[in-house]
Amino acid sequence: MLSFKCRDVGFDCDYIVKADKDSEIIEKVMEHGKKDHNLNKEDFTPSLVELIRGKMQAVE
Repeated sequence: MLSFKCRDVGFDCDYIVKADKDSEIIEKVMEHGKKDHNLNKEDFTPSLVELIRGKMQAVE
């Protein structure tokens, strides 16, 4: 299981997501970004996606 905190990439936000696969987390983070931070698909550059992947943590 993996976990990601929105705060870890610089947002003042308490959103945390957990999922089994990094691709599931990316999908949920993109939905959250669009809904709560007014981001669009183009804002999720390859470097941002890699930053998100790099901030994921393994959890039990």
